[in-house]
Amino acid sequence: AGFTNEVPDSSKIPVATRTSKAPKKSKLEQELSGERIQEDGVVGESVTSSASVSDMPLEPGMAQPDVTTVVTDPDTGIARIQQGKYVMDKVTGKAVVLSSLGPEYRLAQMFPGVPPETREKYRFDIATVTVPEMIEGLREACTVPLKNSSTGKEWLGIPPHPQISNPSVDFVLANRDFLGHRMKKTLGRLKLRAQSQFQKEEASELRTLWKHFLLLEDHISAPFRQIILNAEANVGPNFGNLDVKSYCDGDLYERTANYLVLKSMVAHWEKKYNDALALEEIPDDEGINFLAQLYTGDPKRYLPDPPIIFRLNEVSRIVVMAQKMCAAFVAEAELFDDLPAEVKFVEQALGIQGGTALRQFMLEDFCPANNVDGASLREGLKRLYQQMFNMQIDPYGDLTMTLWNLCVATSVGTEEARDPYEEYIANVRGTKYENNPGFFQTYTFNHDKNSLVRFLDSAKVIEKGTAGSAEDVGRQIQGEAFQLLGFDFGGGDKGAEKEVVVEEKDYQVPEDRAIGRPHMMGWLDLLGDDEELMGGKDDKEEAFEADKWEEVKS
Repeated sequence: AGFTNEVPDSSKIPVATRTSKAPKKSKLEQELSGERIQEDGVVGESVTSSASVSDMPLEPGMAQPDVTTVVTDPDTGIARIQQGKYVMDKVTGKAVVLSSLGPEYRLAQMFPGVPPETREKYRFDIATVTVPEMIEGLREACTVPLKNSSTGKEWLGIPPHPQISNPSVDFVLANRDFLGHRMKKTLGRLKLRAQSQFQKEEASELRTLWKHFLLLEDHISAPFRQIILNAEANVGPNFGNLDVKSYCDGDLYERTANYLVLKSMVAHWEKKYNDALALEEIPDDEGINFLAQLYTGDPKRYLPDPPIIFRLNEVSRIVVMAQKMCAAFVAEAELFDDLPAEVKFVEQALGIQGGTALRQFMLEDFCPANNVDGASLREGLKRLYQQMFNMQIDPYGDLTMTLWNLCVATSVGTEEARDPYEEYIANVRGTKYENNPGFFQTYTFNHDKNSLVRFLDSAKVIEKGTAGSAEDVGRQIQGEAFQLLGFDFGGGDKGAEKEVVVEEKDYQVPEDRAIGRPHMMGWLDLLGDDEELMGGKDDKEEAFEADKWEEVKS
């Protein structure tokens, strides 16, 4: 009835065929199979590695670079990180090379030390040493005779970045358990303290030493991080496989790394489980409960399509399996029983409640059974902690903090319980230059009129039920948007163009945020362009000619 010509020839109608393409796995299915969660433009998490919104995922067919590099996102023009297959040694700028001399040497790279005579030369007396003495010792070890091979100029100094000297490495290794991140933090605070007092030369010298120490820490921990990365490749793809011996066996250094990855995975997912449980129990309403929800758990769950697992029913499935895998590893004597004493102690110590009981178990049971004395075990724990602290926070931060708690608990009643850093980094002696050796005066800034800070300072909180009429809300939103973005939208007289002249005034910081601090002191700019270099003003030429220097042999 008039439709014949509208019906095409049946031979030209495409016939549906069965596709061989499998449906996309859910996020939980990807995690349970040991894969990373796949999301467009974002590197999702896996059971052994974190999600990252700053990392640049590989395009289809693109080969993963050998070392981590910074690339430009073609869609946004923003610099993003592209993770490499290997850890980069910042001294050489190349991938870390593990020793070819055998597994014993690789274990030594994982937990490095120094010969007894070197240790005797550089070792602190922790019972009496002070922070100034530590810093001076570090400075002396890092300062070596240098020579510019082009000009023949010789001088004493810290090698230009990114070079290091053997004495500095020996010094750090001899005192690794007493240096680490607390020395990093102390040097950073002292550099800021000198700046805040406008002591430019001292601030520049501290900045150079601080950056050099960070480089030493990165260099020393690089083999450890590479071995852990290799272990992630063993554990992650085998998630759910309780035949741990089939993929966690190997040389001692490999099994040690496999255990640390398994234990970190357990600690990380137990924390995620506790966060998910807490979120379930927080009432869903306004006010303080809303704030509690905001600061509980991983904030990446607020992304439009979160690249993580965070719901209680899903997290619980992963944490139970992670616990089973770690328990299966520990139950295999061939895998676990000959691990380093400090690593085995972690497993057994976490089942003991109370500091006194823990120290009693360590001294009366664990140390005799493992042929180690208490001081050596405590030192090993602290060295392990320093290595773990150089790993990424997610997923290794939870186990790292557990290690720190064990270090503190086992040191009670010994000379090692004394913490020379405390008064420099904990503000325990007040907030004045006279009584706090780590204090520096912060200050407020004259933020631009279109800055987010000024927008947030001036925005009015519209509480639920008190917003007023729609016109009132609209006027407030328009006013705040104009302040932040510099243009108006919606409403008003559209028939005429109006030029709005806003007089620029000095920014008055709200008192509840200023809390009595001075305004625009300017000391953060004290070092100026020198902040981009590794040395002071007089070292600019040498810093740019880092490839021309050589250590003078004595």
